[in-house]
Amino acid sequence: MHQIHHARKRVPFHRVVASALLALLLAAPTAFAQDSGASAGTYMLEGGSYTIQLERDGGDLVVVEPNKRSTYAPQGNGEYHFYNPNTQTKYGIRVIDTRTIEAFKPDFPDNPASRLVLMGGAGDAVVESADSGRYEALAEHYTSLLESDPANAQTWVACAGVAMKRSISTVADADAYAGQMAQMLKQLMVDSSRSPCEDVIPASVW
Repeated sequence: MHQIHHARKRVPFHRVVASALLALLLAAPTAFAQDSGASAGTYMLEGGSYTIQLERDGGDLVVVEPNKRSTYAPQGNGEYHFYNPNTQTKYGIRVIDTRTIEAFKPDFPDNPASRLVLMGGAGDAVVESADSGRYEALAEHYTSLLESDPANAQTWVACAGVAMKRSISTVADADAYAGQMAQMLKQLMVDSSRSPCEDVIPASVW
């Protein structure tokens, strides 16, 4: 579905994934202007694992996905619309509150909307951590497992993401993020009795 453009110099796959994860996590949530009522940051599909990055460009909302950026224009009713000429489809973002949005198709009102929620705690400052180097190494370890154990790629992406979050965030913010990742992983795992990466998602948040 997504096109990947490779650079001439081959970069290890796990390093590419690590860089992408870090880019998402470094985009710390910041408040939008009051007319949108939402917060910028990374949003996860409720009950799923798909994520998008939400940004602000003047009065517009920008949805950033792995292979594209889509600019949604305000409609004056808490909704933002984007028309994709490639699919000839209009897409919408509806602001529910400061941490919740809905994705829908305005021309198909009978189709259920998809709800997405803001990941992580809002308002926590990003701080330096004495353990940041250790968590960066753990993030590298878990991203390397994407190649050696591709069958469990979603699990290792989640573990690497939490490790990166712990390397740049407060404990409270990282724990909140780990808790959200734990909920997602429990839906994917056959044996959900324990965390697959207790060094970054400990039993206390699992």
